[in-house]
Amino acid sequence: MRNTAKSNLHPDQRVLVWDLPLRLFHWGLAIAFVVSWITAEAGIEWADLHLYSGYSVLALIAFRLMWGIVGTRHARFRNFIRGPRALIAGLGQLVTKTAPAAPGHSAVGGWASVVLILLMLCQAASGLFITDDILFSGPYNSGVSSAVADSLGSFHSFNFDILVIAVSAHLGVMLWYSLRKNHNLVAPMITGRGRYALEQDISSSDVLRAFICASVAAGLLGVLIMFAPEPEYFF
Repeated sequence: MRNTAKSNLHPDQRVLVWDLPLRLFHWGLAIAFVVSWITAEAGIEWADLHLYSGYSVLALIAFRLMWGIVGTRHARFRNFIRGPRALIAGLGQLVTKTAPAAPGHSAVGGWASVVLILLMLCQAASGLFITDDILFSGPYNSGVSSAVADSLGSFHSFNFDILVIAVSAHLGVMLWYSLRKNHNLVAPMITGRGRYALEQDISSSDVLRAFICASVAAGLLGVLIMFAPEPEYFF
């Protein structure tokens, strides 16, 4: 007898794959990156806002690290950080017209997200210790020697260039997916939903659990600010 059961893949069924906290993290980090870039170029009068955007990056990343462990299925690191074979296979699939069948990050996308998070973390953390030797110094600049501060300042500048390249590559891949694979990566990160098999649905965003993680991240940021010495200004 012929099996007439319907497939689990429903082209018209939009299921929840990206939870709300993850989406807020994603767009919050993007905004913080843009604000940091603009305020760095705008001059010393924007130094305080630049500092606050750096603090925001640290809090957001602290949340993401926790959410990558206790968050919803597709947000957990263990579900998208894969080994070398999967990564190589994923690189080969980038040039094909086939759209990914499963939700969440691909092997390439998973490692790309990790790299971006680490670059942002290094950028924000190094900014805590640097100084321009004129008008502004980071809140923890007095805790390191001048030589270390100078080295971190050079790293801060170099890492930013790498970060810009990484973000540009991220945007380029999204455009490639849209044009080559006819697969929109932006819309699901706004709505949280995509057309996938029903069993891929995460059912809820676990907002309460996310609130607890966000509270812990905010507490850690508060401790960081509380124990920071007064920034040194040179007049």
